[in-house]
Amino acid sequence: MSRRSTQASLLRWSTCWCAVVFIVFTTVFMTAFSAASLNSYKRVMELEMATLLGQGVDQLAQQTVTTSWDRYVAVTDSVIRLTDNEGNVLFQINSPVFSSDIVQQIVNRVPAQPQGQDFSKPEWSYPYKWRDASGFHRVIALTEGVHFENGASGVLAIYSLTDPLRQDTFHMLSVFVIMDVAVIGLFASGMYVLLRRGFQPLQRLMAGIQQVEWRRAGRLRFDRLPPELASLQQSLNQLLDRIDDAVEEQRRFMADASHELRTPLAIVAGHANLLRRWGHQNARVWEPAVRNIVLEVERLQKLVDQLLTMSRLEEQKLPPVTEGLDQRGLEELFVRLGEDASVLRPDLDIEAHVHLTPGTRVAIEQDRLRQVLVGLIDNAMRHTKEGGWLELAAREEGPMVRISVSDDGEGIPADVLPHIFERFYRGDAARATGKGSGLGLAISKQLIEAYQGKIYVRSREGRGTTVMILLPTLRTMHINGEKSGE
Repeated sequence: MSRRSTQASLLRWSTCWCAVVFIVFTTVFMTAFSAASLNSYKRVMELEMATLLGQGVDQLAQQTVTTSWDRYVAVTDSVIRLTDNEGNVLFQINSPVFSSDIVQQIVNRVPAQPQGQDFSKPEWSYPYKWRDASGFHRVIALTEGVHFENGASGVLAIYSLTDPLRQDTFHMLSVFVIMDVAVIGLFASGMYVLLRRGFQPLQRLMAGIQQVEWRRAGRLRFDRLPPELASLQQSLNQLLDRIDDAVEEQRRFMADASHELRTPLAIVAGHANLLRRWGHQNARVWEPAVRNIVLEVERLQKLVDQLLTMSRLEEQKLPPVTEGLDQRGLEELFVRLGEDASVLRPDLDIEAHVHLTPGTRVAIEQDRLRQVLVGLIDNAMRHTKEGGWLELAAREEGPMVRISVSDDGEGIPADVLPHIFERFYRGDAARATGKGSGLGLAISKQLIEAYQGKIYVRSREGRGTTVMILLPTLRTMHINGEKSGE
């Protein structure tokens, strides 16, 4: 089942809304018109009643010949009836529409005039309705109690058909229905033209989007667009720019990864060929060849592990921190890291300092922080000369904790410093030694940012380097509240 276009849907729903508005308006107007017509009709009957009472009910009861009221009832399709208190008819004239049976049915259904002080009060009722060959008829009755000169009482009644009211209402309704249909049709035609013209810029923009390729040369360049579509065009171009940047970054990543993998693979292949040709007969060949193969395989394994770590960090969201690290936890971690570093570089003076207020916890898992710090300490040791120093420190700063790894090593050149967190980027010193893959700091940055932290470096060439990590804190009260909520 095909869906309607936005243009067709807007046309459909706007036309439906227009129809609903006109239906509501017509209904309200016809209700008001019908009520106003009925009130006018009642005022006419009240004037008739006042005229009859002004003529005098005693004189009306004595009339036995045709009067002007005969013509009146014939024109208005009504009945004038005067009865005494016992129900005897003293005077009655009626239109030919009213047969004797119908008049009797009406009389039987008219409510009795109340006795007492409301006896002379006019009373309205709809006593009877019927259908004949000429159609549907309904009667409205106006009755009022009267007193004769001899002290007797009676009832004066006027029964009148509401057919003229219904006919006027139906006529007015038919006029409104025709007008409504015409106006709705005109509205739909106008909306069709307006929507078609209004959607032309969007259609041009959509056609341009379909022709755009993911290249910097292929961008949307439409002029004279409405502000909303101009903003959409700008947003789409920015999105395409970001896609291009992501594709270019991915391309560079693949090229760098291929380059990093190719070098150890070439070394492994070279030594394997040596082993195949001469290694099984010459121990002076196969011993270094096997050793180098093992080293390069370890390097490859490390590189693959780093690539997998980066991939997982990009694809998976880290679980929320539940425990974190307090003063004691950080001190124990720093001690272990210092001991490990002392084994590899016993010549270094390694210090550790932790200053946290009671109850403060760093919002990061211990293993993740250890992974980051191991990489930073390894970099510091590789670039610090013999007899140097290395310092691990943690200090609370408002809602954050600053963790730093400092050394007095060779420092980082100013032209290298802006690029140290880029993937596969290595400075001249790292390339000269052949150590490192250029992924360690990139992974550290990705890990710290995954825990809503920041990492940055301060370094001066020849004067050492300080890597600072800012991480949010978890309060003990907050942790206890979460546990109790669970």
